Amino acid sequence: MHRFFVPPSNIDGGRVTLTSEAARQLARVLRASPGDSIIALDDSGYEYRVTLDVVSPKQAAGVISDIYAGDGEAQLHITLYQGLMKADRFEYVLQKGTELGISRFVPIVCERTVARGAITAARAERWRRIIREAAEQAGRCRLPMLDSAVSFSEACDSVVKPAIIGWECERDSGIKDALLRQKASIEDAQSIGVIIGSEGGLTEAEVAQALSRGITPVSLGRRILRAETAGIIAAAVVLYEMGELS
Repeated sequence: MHRFFVPPSNIDGGRVTLTSEAARQLARVLRASPGDSIIALDDSGYEYRVTLDVVSPKQAAGVISDIYAGDGEAQLHITLYQGLMKADRFEYVLQKGTELGISRFVPIVCERTVARGAITAARAERWRRIIREAAEQAGRCRLPMLDSAVSFSEACDSVVKPAIIGWECERDSGIKDALLRQKASIEDAQSIGVIIGSEGGLTEAEVAQALSRGITPVSLGRRILRAETAGIIAAAVVLYEMGELS
C-alpha cells in the first residue's frame, strides 16, 4: 500500500488531505481512484489507513478507516555525522541511510572536505524530499532529522555518545569489538553517534581530537571504503550487532 507523509494539520476530523505533490503522484503516476486505500503518516509514529474519496492531479483526500502504531522504526537511534561530499554522493547517503533506519543526519565539514560551499535552501529542500521519499518507500513512520552543517570540531564537541569514528588507519580496534565493549552503554542510551569523513578521509589530528572527546576510532575492515559507503556500512553493522536486523 502506498505511503505518504503529510503535515499534521492535514489530518483533521477523521479526514486526511494529501499534499499537492502526493495528489499529482496518485492521479498521474499511480492512477489511483476513489475507493483505493493508502497509508498517511504525520511523523508521529502512527499510521493512518485512508480510503480515498477525492483523487485529481490538484487534490487528493479521504476518510481515515484505521489508526495504528507503526513498526518500521529501529529502537536504536543512530546519528550519522557524515563529511560533506559532492551532491550526488551525499544524497546517496541520505537515501540509503534513511532506508536502513538512521534517525538523524549531521553534515560535517572536515579538513579534507572539498564541497565547502554553503548549503542553499533549494538544496536543503531537495535533501528533505529525498529523505521523505526514502522513508515512505522503506515503511518508516518517522522522518529522520537533517541538521545544518557543522565543523568537525563542533561535531566532536556535541556528538551523541557513545560514539565511534571510522578511520582507515585504525589497526587495533575493529567496529565489532568496539561495539561489544560499549554494548551496555549503547543499550542504556538507546543511541549512538557515528562519524565518517569526506572523500579525502580524516587527518591524524582530527582523529586525535575525536579521541580526546571520548570518541572511539574503529576500523571498518581491511579494504578502504568510499566515504558514501562507509557510513552506510557502519550503521548496518551497528544495527546488526545490536539485534536490530534479526
